[in-house]
Amino acid sequence: MDKIQILFVVLFLLNLLLLWAAILSARFLWYRFAGYLLLLLIPLLTVWFEQPRFELDYYWWKWAGLASILMGLALGYWAIRELKKARDEWYSILPTMLVKSGPYQYLRHPVYLSLIFIWIGWWWLWAAAYSFYFGMLMLGLLWLHGYCEEKWVLEKHYGQIYVEYRQKTGMFWVK
Repeated sequence: MDKIQILFVVLFLLNLLLLWAAILSARFLWYRFAGYLLLLLIPLLTVWFEQPRFELDYYWWKWAGLASILMGLALGYWAIRELKKARDEWYSILPTMLVKSGPYQYLRHPVYLSLIFIWIGWWWLWAAAYSFYFGMLMLGLLWLHGYCEEKWVLEKHYGQIYVEYRQKTGMFWVK
């Protein structure tokens, strides 16, 4: 096992814990932007360190990785644009009304799915074995983050409307 990859998983987990501290305490709101930026960047940085590389037909895997990254960027842009339309103030954590337009009519967490597409595409581009394997732990942590966000934040904020929405839409994939 590569110690640097374990360090990245620990940093990723620590960042999630700091994000939760900011979200649940309604303090440290300044950390939200930095925390979500780190949520994107930590998995991407893992490829820069010495590790075995998959022996793949690089031509096709590079194209598949690039397509995955572009799909993730497009989905993320679309989802964030829909969130911005619904926000009352630029600093508000959640919109007053539940967003059900754009990709949110199909998915509950399109931004997180866009991160998954970007990460996997990046790991494919670099064919980085440890990054891919330890990245699966990060994907599990992201799923746990999304699940906890639903239970502790979204259901509390939106109530029964969110429960009904959750029954009709998939978490990371279309139902």
